Amino acid sequence: MRRPLFIAIAVLLHACAQPARHAAPVVEAHAPTAVIAQTAHPLATKAALDMLARGGNAIDAIVAAQAMLGLVEPQMSGIAGGTLLVHWDAHTGKLTAFDGTAAAPGKTTASLRTDTDGRLLPPSAVRHGGRSVGVPGTLPVLEMVHKRYGKLPWKDLFGPAIETAEHGFPMPEYMHRILVEDNITLPEYPTLGMFFDAAGKHLPAGTVLRNPAYAATLRRIAEGGAGALLSHGGAERIVKAAQGGALPSLMTAEDLREYRPVEREPVCGPFLAYRICTVGPPSYGGIFLLQTLQMMQARAGGHYDFGDADFLHLFVEASKLARADRSAYVGDPGFVKVPTQALVSPEYVRQRAASIDAHEARPAAAGVPPGVKAAPMAESGALMGGTSQLTVADADGDIIAMTTTINLGFGSGIMVDGFILNDVLVNFSAAPKPGAPVANAMEPHKRPFTSMAPAIVFDGSGRPVAAGGSAGGGRIPDYVSQGWIDILANGATPAHAVTQGHLTTADAGKVVLEKDTARAAFADALRARGQPIDVYPLLSGAGYIRREANGWIGAADPRRGGNAAGF
Repeated sequence: MRRPLFIAIAVLLHACAQPARHAAPVVEAHAPTAVIAQTAHPLATKAALDMLARGGNAIDAIVAAQAMLGLVEPQMSGIAGGTLLVHWDAHTGKLTAFDGTAAAPGKTTASLRTDTDGRLLPPSAVRHGGRSVGVPGTLPVLEMVHKRYGKLPWKDLFGPAIETAEHGFPMPEYMHRILVEDNITLPEYPTLGMFFDAAGKHLPAGTVLRNPAYAATLRRIAEGGAGALLSHGGAERIVKAAQGGALPSLMTAEDLREYRPVEREPVCGPFLAYRICTVGPPSYGGIFLLQTLQMMQARAGGHYDFGDADFLHLFVEASKLARADRSAYVGDPGFVKVPTQALVSPEYVRQRAASIDAHEARPAAAGVPPGVKAAPMAESGALMGGTSQLTVADADGDIIAMTTTINLGFGSGIMVDGFILNDVLVNFSAAPKPGAPVANAMEPHKRPFTSMAPAIVFDGSGRPVAAGGSAGGGRIPDYVSQGWIDILANGATPAHAVTQGHLTTADAGKVVLEKDTARAAFADALRARGQPIDVYPLLSGAGYIRREANGWIGAADPRRGGNAAGF
């Protein structure tokens, strides 16, 4: 075991020095015993592998990787974000979904854009800053799963991240790019000083970054559990940081202490000879995924060819229908009755598929599943943001697919005790009209809907044969739908699936084709079918593993420095 593990880590360390480029080569991991597909940074993969090599299992690996991601990819996920995961316990044959998504505080206004005096604020005023911060759930949900399934002591899982925070790591090219392209400036984000030089300019990629404050926070968590994030004045420091600026947070220390993760039933549906199981509400991503795959099965005639304009048109129309349903029906199931099973039922999905015109684009409206009262359409834009994907299969056969986020790039733009606070409240619907209930409207303690869609795939005998998901904000359901079609319908390897060009319907009524990929060549053909087309770069972050005769193979998206490894 030790020799293959050493080789895998050596490859990862070499990759750390390489900038993340779309054209970066993908190394597919062939792992007879255990595998991790990590789509963000090689150091997070190495931290996970270290836990597996010590005899740890999937959740031990995931906790170590998330702790590292909060350091080396803080623009995408971290300990003050939100997380959804699907867990397969090989010993009991039990599949469980866990909800650690961030929530609204106990005091809210009618929407994030509605100020405390009733005035409607512009979207740009609330996309970052204290008012956008939700009560984080990542650490509580990871602790919940670890208490139930973990093998290694909790305190041992944070060592790699603590050591790296103290000794430093080179600023990744992707982190630098987000700082520049998102116009993250020191005057506007004064708590992010570690990413700037003395003159207030962005530090260049490759600069060694150290974060001793984060190391101290992780030491506290390692010794005292997830709740230790809030001990020794931690809760008060988080609240104070979030209450700074022009639009202070309404969150209190009590909100932070009262948060609880939720165990939920996975949502499953058929696709070809497989059963795909993913997360349900408050995620709409899983429903979207299952609807899209079933619609394509109903209309593609067994011809799943992303090199065919007719197939791409069908995919776009299916995606638009799924997106319309998510806007109308999906919200926090603790507050609204979401007809989840009705939305993914084969009868309803076939009905939706039959409405697709094979030759011409049509406006997409929400459907009405049998026995379901129609819901009003929510005004829910597609926000593109910070997310990380982790997928692990361990030596015991346990599997975790996890998607984790602080929402938009660098979240709220507020750092405290070495970590970034999320801005998840932007995912609630825009200011609702008086008297018009909206499934995803903001309410006290409610969790906004999310696009995250981690999944585990089972064959006809009930054996797990694949797992994965993607980063990418509101575009995640399109990315994972395309990835699973490639892997399950076309027999593609994970490496092939993560390197294919993308298309998405998430961008304000337009179909976006990924620039400099084969998808972009279909712009004119899709326009001829009435599709409004844009072409520009799409940065996903997918990672998949698939069972093979001698173990597992895995790969991660090269667009963001992703990698996979195992032993």
